[in-house]
Amino acid sequence: MIKFLKRTLLGFGLVFLCLVGAGLYVMWPFWFFNKTEIEVTRQEALPSEQASAFLAGVAMRDITTPIGIPKMGYAAWAKDADGFRTRLKARAFYMKPVTGEPLAVVQVDLPASSTVLHRKVAEMVAQQTDVNIHNLSIHATHTHSGPGQYFASDFYNSFGSNKPGFDPDVFNFLSKQIAAAVIEAYETRRKAKLAIGSTRIYGATKNRSMGAYVLNENITDKQQNDAAALRAVNPLITLVRLDAETESGEFKPMGAFSTFAIHGTGIPPFTQPYHGDVWAFFERDLENNIAARYAPPWRPVHGPFEANHGDNNPNYRDGLRGDSESRRIGKALAERAWQLFVSLDEEMTEQVSIVSAMREIDVLNLREQDQKFLCPRAMIGTAVVGAAQKDEVFPISYIPPFQRGWPDDGKNDCHVEKRWMLSKLQERGLAPDRYPHLLTINAFMINELVLVGLPFEITLEAGNRIANSVNEAFVKKPEYTVISSHTNGYFAYSTTREEYSAQWYEGGHTIYGPYTNQFLAVESTNLVKDMLNHPGYFDLPEKWLFSLASNRFFPSVEEVKGQRVELKAPEFVDATLKTEPYWQLQYLDVGPSTIELHKPLVAVEYSDDGKQFQPLVGALGELVDDQGYDIQIVLDELSDVGMARYFLRWYNPEIAASGRWFRFKLEPRLGQEVWYSSAFR
Repeated sequence: MIKFLKRTLLGFGLVFLCLVGAGLYVMWPFWFFNKTEIEVTRQEALPSEQASAFLAGVAMRDITTPIGIPKMGYAAWAKDADGFRTRLKARAFYMKPVTGEPLAVVQVDLPASSTVLHRKVAEMVAQQTDVNIHNLSIHATHTHSGPGQYFASDFYNSFGSNKPGFDPDVFNFLSKQIAAAVIEAYETRRKAKLAIGSTRIYGATKNRSMGAYVLNENITDKQQNDAAALRAVNPLITLVRLDAETESGEFKPMGAFSTFAIHGTGIPPFTQPYHGDVWAFFERDLENNIAARYAPPWRPVHGPFEANHGDNNPNYRDGLRGDSESRRIGKALAERAWQLFVSLDEEMTEQVSIVSAMREIDVLNLREQDQKFLCPRAMIGTAVVGAAQKDEVFPISYIPPFQRGWPDDGKNDCHVEKRWMLSKLQERGLAPDRYPHLLTINAFMINELVLVGLPFEITLEAGNRIANSVNEAFVKKPEYTVISSHTNGYFAYSTTREEYSAQWYEGGHTIYGPYTNQFLAVESTNLVKDMLNHPGYFDLPEKWLFSLASNRFFPSVEEVKGQRVELKAPEFVDATLKTEPYWQLQYLDVGPSTIELHKPLVAVEYSDDGKQFQPLVGALGELVDDQGYDIQIVLDELSDVGMARYFLRWYNPEIAASGRWFRFKLEPRLGQEVWYSSAFR
């Protein structure tokens, strides 16, 4: 009996210590990190010029952050970045109708948008353009292989990535680069035309949460097999094409922005390089096709971003998830979008109308009539720890408290079926304002397209219901209605009430309770009504003050004394079932603090005699360099005197005729001159 009591007490003691340890792990960033305060003012933009025609401009900036930044999306299962497979970009689209206010639509290759980032970019943009904050909309691709640490809430700065804390350097870098893209798009504006279209593609996506989806009362097909999962998706690519007048007076394509519903999870957890995921191939293939067919005097830009994607995953083949599958899916999307782009040749019009609107709601200070929709504070469910389907981690994802589909009885609790992670410890340890609570809703209408941007990951049916509600604001339903996730902030998920009750990952991550989606439908519809009745409508404060628990991840600048050296000659690595073929070079270069991944670095050159080299171009005339999707650089290990060892890889290399030689060309870096590898073939 005594032994039994001792063992029981020991067991309780271990459980208690585990709970204390978990609580300390959760709380230490909030207790011990220094705060960074960011004050942003709502600036009045420059006056718009009087124009007699529709004007548009596009621009692109690189937003690849340095080596060593924690990555956001897979939370604790992520890794610090060690380089990139594809660069991350920001793409800006400026549009100004003859009458009315301008609109700037910005696409970013980031895991999510951010309220503080949107506000700061808007402040910077308004000082040099005619774009006010309510006319600026930032949309994300939701790649899970991009940086974190730039969010407006301590919760997602701490738990969205593999390491905690807001990084002011990451934030400042992203703000400057994104703002620069918008400013350039404004400064290069010219007479333009526009066309809008949509197309469908099935097979690229698959519903990952069928057990929750089939609970929706309006869904009659209750099957949960793979065939049904391929149907339970949003198949629409909606595209806005922009053409501009050249110096000779003809119109050539500037590019397009588009929406599609697909998670940026083709690249799995535990991988280290930055990667645009399926979106990288979607972006670049369309850009290359435009350049090859139309030969515009500028670089075309394609900025695709999320629609209502919350339960729609890439349809990668089991066991093959990674670069090759992301490439296959992304290129399929690009091919379908290209067909749509070309079909708009005869649809281009100079008659363009644009209206936009924006409202901010503090969900911790709701009007009385809105309090019935949202819980008074955010709460994370245990299903979040279990992860989404196909991202499970053994054994935690299979333990009942964390396993999907494990709701509680919901009695006497605003969050009803949600099982709280860490139970009351989460409520007592994390103040409500540590979670996202400044909710931005924005909308814009371009001719027959209406788009509502929300800072949520919105499931298929949840988005459909919001769209149906929004359409009620119109006497005549618009031809295209898009509900865009990941816009101007991040508030986790929004599911339907029925999906929420199942407590799969998406329901567990709907942080303000079961009626979040009803709230968003009402508020989105109200905003669209205000937009239509009062062009230029906005409801925003004059200034913001963000106070965020901070950490530093940007590499410290080191003195560099060494020189670039080839450590191992290029060698060919053949393809496997899961990896693509590539040439690899190991070499010595300046360290992570000065390698400057956001600037052009690597290109491939060729020679037919082994002596005279010239730039290599791809099948569509694009340069084979690190602006595409087949050149990778990753850190091997740090060296001395500010240097580091790297691997350069050229994936899917040209298989040329006998006698052709290749070499890597590296651009200058911090006193290092242009450098060439030894030739290989």
